[in-house]
Amino acid sequence: MKQRDGEVLFLSLEDVVACGGGDVRRASEDVQRGFAFLLEGRVVQPTKASMKHPRPVPEPEVGFLNFMPSLVLSEGREILGCKSMGSMPANVALGLPRATGIITLFDAQTKCLRSIMDAQVISATRTGAVSMLAAQKLVPPDTQEVALIGAGVNMRTQLLGLLLALPSLRRVRVYAEGASKERFAAEMSRRTEIDIRSVATAEEAVRGCSFVVTCVSRDDRPVVLDRWIPERGVTIFSIGGFEVEASLLARMDRIVADRWADVKSRNVQTHAFAVAQGVIPESRVEDLGPILAGQRSGRTSRDESIFFSPVGLAFEDILVADRVYGEALQRGLGQRLRLWSSSEWI
Repeated sequence: MKQRDGEVLFLSLEDVVACGGGDVRRASEDVQRGFAFLLEGRVVQPTKASMKHPRPVPEPEVGFLNFMPSLVLSEGREILGCKSMGSMPANVALGLPRATGIITLFDAQTKCLRSIMDAQVISATRTGAVSMLAAQKLVPPDTQEVALIGAGVNMRTQLLGLLLALPSLRRVRVYAEGASKERFAAEMSRRTEIDIRSVATAEEAVRGCSFVVTCVSRDDRPVVLDRWIPERGVTIFSIGGFEVEASLLARMDRIVADRWADVKSRNVQTHAFAVAQGVIPESRVEDLGPILAGQRSGRTSRDESIFFSPVGLAFEDILVADRVYGEALQRGLGQRLRLWSSSEWI
């Protein structure tokens, strides 16, 4: 049903899920298109704007707000939107989500607001979708075991994406602080029907494993140390911030970002620190887009060591949100709100 002027479609978390917002495979198709558009110059996207607390304390202690607008010049039309997301790691102990927010979609011609929807589901799902696409290019396809550091919502979508990319995965070692690792192991074992085992320390998870994924809420200090990682043939996906010791990057053959300009601007991740500290030159960091498009090679040998760390790009959220919005309109889901009936108010 067509929207009237001044009408906004509100989609709750449940609406977003009902419209496929939590489907990693479908999100990967949106994200793949987005990276192609980016390479073709059809994405307008300022770097991520982060509002931090003025107190000189680690970001995880005070949280932050991210604002991520994007305009995508899609097939025959323009898609315009913005994700606004707040993150507070201490929320987890209170039984609240670490990250919450909204995605707003606008009419590209009039710039009138068209939809407000929950961002939790889409943000986590597209993050898993990015790792799915990266794993298809960067991880040996016959990989059977992965070490996971972290057991939150984002790690669940990571695992779902990795299983789509790597059907040979059979064993998972997971470590996280507190009881979340046991819950993760029990619940995700039932969902995926693979062997997931919680372990007592991060080192126990990582030692001897050639594929490591980190995604933790307290990410201002390394949770994976250089000396734990095998000398050759390792793949590390760092999904959060400063999760991996910067010295490790000096012995990586490939260092990949989703988009280095955004990683450098945000300046909270291991490869940003490694460049700033002179551990590696900036020229060693490459973007994921050309690899996905086949313009650059993916993994070329089993002995290659590869580090991948995405900062998250707004066009990913906006393209998934646009698909969800279209399905909600088609199915009559969500609530129609009147933002204004008349613009004559003064």
